[in-house]
Amino acid sequence: MTYLLEHTLCIIASIIGGLCNYNTQKVKGKKSRGGHINWLVDRKQARQELFYNICIALASIVFLIPPLVITFNLHTSFEPALAFFIGYSGMRLIPMVLDKIKKALNKF
Repeated sequence: MTYLLEHTLCIIASIIGGLCNYNTQKVKGKKSRGGHINWLVDRKQARQELFYNICIALASIVFLIPPLVITFNLHTSFEPALAFFIGYSGMRLIPMVLDKIKKALNKF
């Protein structure tokens, strides 16, 4: 039971980290009008960002967090913090990875 709860918390923390990155990008990109984001206007981009967040969260739970915890001998209570950091930084890296893939595909 605790295993499922820990992984659910990690998935939620990773998604929240990615959404915090999305909010930061939108606030910096728009003119300063109170810093709020109109999610209804940016629906398509918000759905794409949420899909990317979920993919990053699931990949980090399976492939990244367990090896980090075992390698550095961390307590399991650090897993949500790692998931938040991976979600936030993963959303920063996605545009670069997509650009590299597009460039590689355009060469063929």
